[in-house]
Amino acid sequence: MIPGVSKPAYLATKNAEHPDVAEVAALDRYIDTFVWGGLQRTTQEAYAYGLYGIPDWKQNRESSDPGPKGRLHIWRPYDYPHIFAMYLAMHRIARDHPAIPTRQSARDYLVRAYGTALAMFTVPMRVVMWSAYRTGFYNECVIPELVSALTTAGLTREAATLEAHWARKVRAFVDPKADLFKSEYPFDSTAFESTQALARSALDDPVAMGVSKAAARAFSERQIAANLFCRGWLEPAYYYLGSDYRHTAGDAYTLTYMAQMGGWALLDHALNDADDPHPLLRLGYASQLSAWALLNSGPASAGHGYWYPGEENDGAAGGGFEPAPSGTTWLGQPHHRGTWYYSCEIDLGFCGAVRAAATIVADDPIFGQVCHGGIMETFAHTLRIWPRDGVRRRLNVRLQSLRLDLVLLDARFRADRPIILNLGAGWISLTPEPFAPSGSGVSFELRYDDGRKRKEVIDITDSQLVVRLPAARLPRVQVR
Repeated sequence: MIPGVSKPAYLATKNAEHPDVAEVAALDRYIDTFVWGGLQRTTQEAYAYGLYGIPDWKQNRESSDPGPKGRLHIWRPYDYPHIFAMYLAMHRIARDHPAIPTRQSARDYLVRAYGTALAMFTVPMRVVMWSAYRTGFYNECVIPELVSALTTAGLTREAATLEAHWARKVRAFVDPKADLFKSEYPFDSTAFESTQALARSALDDPVAMGVSKAAARAFSERQIAANLFCRGWLEPAYYYLGSDYRHTAGDAYTLTYMAQMGGWALLDHALNDADDPHPLLRLGYASQLSAWALLNSGPASAGHGYWYPGEENDGAAGGGFEPAPSGTTWLGQPHHRGTWYYSCEIDLGFCGAVRAAATIVADDPIFGQVCHGGIMETFAHTLRIWPRDGVRRRLNVRLQSLRLDLVLLDARFRADRPIILNLGAGWISLTPEPFAPSGSGVSFELRYDDGRKRKEVIDITDSQLVVRLPAARLPRVQVR
């Protein structure tokens, strides 16, 4: 089922950043005609928000078996995160992009996201005693964002309920006896995005998660070591560097969904936790980019794509890469070196790539001053940075003289205007592109050196504006 639900999860995640009217309408149509009351049980049914698994929801709903092999085949927790990630992204579209029509309100999407996330922890347990607390699921890393959105929307009881379930999962993984490689199969790398998200929660708020600081740090190091243990970092081939490895290492099936999902984890750890961030910045960004190599796309002059030429294949993506000269797919068909010819759940990787997308400026000890995900020019103490990461909302600076994180919350950086960072005078100049064309302000989060993140709002009614930030050593932020 996951290959099917991964695609709308990615499409919604992408549209929360760059909405397209036709694509959002397609997502709403999918929700109304396929998900609600079909794939997903409604609030008028028992086991509300439950999700049907294989062979498909129609056969399960119409089954003569009233139990878990038929009409209650709603017990596979792996399926739930992709649907609540989709609902959460639809909430963001309705909340942040008022010019984009949606069939439901931002609050309605948020309530469904909450109901589906809660069902992941409760419904499989009620039906077949399958606990969601001890296995890492892809896309569940959005739960802290969902809790925050519920709180902001005034749904504080729901936020507290979901956070309690998430905290229970944090405690289960912080336990030194937790199996970080556990999945449906003996080894299937489904966890290394969520383990970093769990570690992030444990490190950022150990009291709320019910763990000690020492235990949180130990778990953080243990889980990032597990991520690196099964990831290509030595050989620079594009289908190895940054890719996750399964039980065959680099001999088969590389560039899977966990290449990019685990890449988000590496970057989050590098930017927030590592004493020396630079090796993981290099590897994490290679991971974030890696599986985009599977995308089959290009101009007509190049046959609409390298892997499978033809206009009908333009925009498709393979589900992984086969490094061996020949082999067989999971479905038993012969294939050869190159991208797979069916997509399976690679869209999950693209979800992780969107979450990880950022422009990162760093003083790399090997390569010197570099800009991951952007173009940079240096003039004396001034850097001119053009974000090219695709999302254009996040700037991370890791220089010897400056450590800074800037995230635009309701706008993106203009693609045609550089971010100007003046290290000598201590200011940043940027040109925002607000999500709402008529918006009068832009909000952002800023963290300078090792301080706490601060949320600010900039009035952009004037053509130029300088905002002086609270602490004396903070740079100015100028919006043009």
